Amino acid sequence: MSVINVKSILGAAFIFVTTINSAFSSTVVNGGVIHFRGMIVEDPCVISPQKQKFTMSCLREGKMHTTQISYRDALNGRNPYPSVATVSMEYINPQKSLAIVQIDYR
Repeated sequence: MSVINVKSILGAAFIFVTTINSAFSSTVVNGGVIHFRGMIVEDPCVISPQKQKFTMSCLREGKMHTTQISYRDALNGRNPYPSVATVSMEYINPQKSLAIVQIDYR
């Protein structure tokens, strides 16, 4: 065996041993502090579709607030809860018989 092969084998063995050693070692900690960042949010609004309108019920400040929105109002961008969500509607066919109502929560 040449000196270069022996050094290569020893180098590879050293890397292997240090990698395996760190992979299988663990540290036990008896306590600590976890910091969370972000915000607590309320549940999304409940949407109940009907023939000419839909009902939007949103929990705000611990109370359920319900409002009815006509599809025409949604088409015009009427916003019953501007601090909670925006409501929009767009027709998806030329006959204007199919539409998508989109609610984007803030």
